[in-house]
Amino acid sequence: MAVNRKEFINKIDTGLYANAKYDKFYLNCKVNYKVKQKVFTYTNQVWDKKTRIKKAKIDTLEYIDKIKNDSQETNFNENIKLDTFIKQYFNTMEESSSYSGNRWKISIVNYYNKHIKDIIGNKKIKDIRQIHIKSIINNVKSLGLSARSQKTALEILNPVFKSAIVNRIISFNPCDGITVKRPNTKKKVQNASVLLKEIYNAIMTIFKDDIYFQALFLFALQGRRRSEILTLRWEYIDFDNMSYTLPNTKNGEEQTFILPESIALLLLAMETNKKHYVFESPTDSTSYIQNIQTQTRKLKKALNNPNFGIHYLRNVVVSAMAEQGVNATYLSGALGHSDLNTIKKYLSIPYKKGSEVANATIQLLTES
Repeated sequence: MAVNRKEFINKIDTGLYANAKYDKFYLNCKVNYKVKQKVFTYTNQVWDKKTRIKKAKIDTLEYIDKIKNDSQETNFNENIKLDTFIKQYFNTMEESSSYSGNRWKISIVNYYNKHIKDIIGNKKIKDIRQIHIKSIINNVKSLGLSARSQKTALEILNPVFKSAIVNRIISFNPCDGITVKRPNTKKKVQNASVLLKEIYNAIMTIFKDDIYFQALFLFALQGRRRSEILTLRWEYIDFDNMSYTLPNTKNGEEQTFILPESIALLLLAMETNKKHYVFESPTDSTSYIQNIQTQTRKLKKALNNPNFGIHYLRNVVVSAMAEQGVNATYLSGALGHSDLNTIKKYLSIPYKKGSEVANATIQLLTES
């Protein structure tokens, strides 16, 4: 039966509307990529307007949850197409460690829609072969995109096909055996110990009267990634134990590092509400700062070093530590790497101890 939308003139919430009497409510929403409509009618004369609105909101949530749960219980069959399967896979990505939770979901979905869907989205999963995956990679390459962008196709599809195997749709993974060689773009660092001290002095000079950016770049000088710094929340910091925890790092692990006293003092001196992000946006106290290019350029100019950047600092830090004879295990721990390479996978990564050793080395170099 068709719904007369014009009848529902009062907006209650996103996608939820009420008629003039507030005894009928119309829901129009998208669940699992499909538009769903529902009308809730309440004839109980005892209920007032406020009670009916509350009931409509509760029923809306229950209705949406039911659709999602029913979808998750779908029995996959061997003829399911990739597009159908991957949409359901994307819906469960929050619980997947393959992509560190829901962190890059939007960019991954966009990549799939742009580079993968038109090529194999309409194919049955059981009919997809290695040659199809290589075709996607070659197509991305022909667009002039980097090897990193080409490899993203594998990073998206590999766990999807693994999930298909677990769900007994296929018995082999068409991504197996395919590699994308990335050029070595690592910037070599010479005389890292001297350079580290120069960078430290530049930070302390340029941001002498700006504790916000002084703290931000000192975190970078500890080997933290740009995203780890900008998304750091006050609740992650333990001033009592002089440490901070990153709950969702690039490799999907929760990692704890020591908090140097010099940075702790700067954080405590910050005049913020200390409720959300440490490096909050100047325009929105509930969000984090997005652009630090101006400040980065100041340091790059002062150092006369075209390679300078947040990620470049990780190279400087680990090279300086290596020059000082720091154990490779601690080098990995300081940077938050879970792969020791030469140490192999049998050793656990001492992130906190690694950051402690790194801080001691940095202090030694910068204070000498």
